[in-house]
Amino acid sequence: MDFLESVKNAVGSAAQTVAKKSGEVVEFSKIKYAMYDVKGDIRRLKEEIGGAVYDSYKNNSPLDEIVKEKCAKIEELSKQLHNYDEQLDNYKSMVKCPECGKSVKDESKFCPECGAKLAVDKDAEVSGADYVVPPQSENAEPTAE
Repeated sequence: MDFLESVKNAVGSAAQTVAKKSGEVVEFSKIKYAMYDVKGDIRRLKEEIGGAVYDSYKNNSPLDEIVKEKCAKIEELSKQLHNYDEQLDNYKSMVKCPECGKSVKDESKFCPECGAKLAVDKDAEVSGADYVVPPQSENAEPTAE
C-alpha cells in the first residue's frame, strides 16, 4: 500500500500545483490585458496631442491647457504601466534575466530578449515525469499476469 499512497500523494500534489499555476495564469493574463488597455489609452492621447498641436500650428494659436492635461494623463498612465510591470515581477512563475532584467517565465532556459542562459530552479515542483517508482523488495510477492 505504500506505493499506492506515494502515487496518491504525488497526484494530489500535482493537482494542487496545477490549480495554483492556473490561478497565476489567470491573474497574469488580467494584468497583461490591463497593460494592453493602458498602452492603447496612451497611444490615443498621443494622437490627440498631435492633432491639437497641428490645429494650433494651422490656426497660428498657442498650445492650450488641453495638451498639458493630456501629457499629465500620459505620465499617470505610464506610472500605472510601471506598477503593472512590478506586479508581474511578483509572480513566482517569472524570473528576471540577470543580463537585461526582463521578466521571463521561469521554465525558460534562455532569455527571449537577450539570449542569456537562465538559472535552473532547484526547488521545482514535482511533475509526473519526475516521479520514480521505487524498486520492489525481494520479499514482495510476484504479481499474476
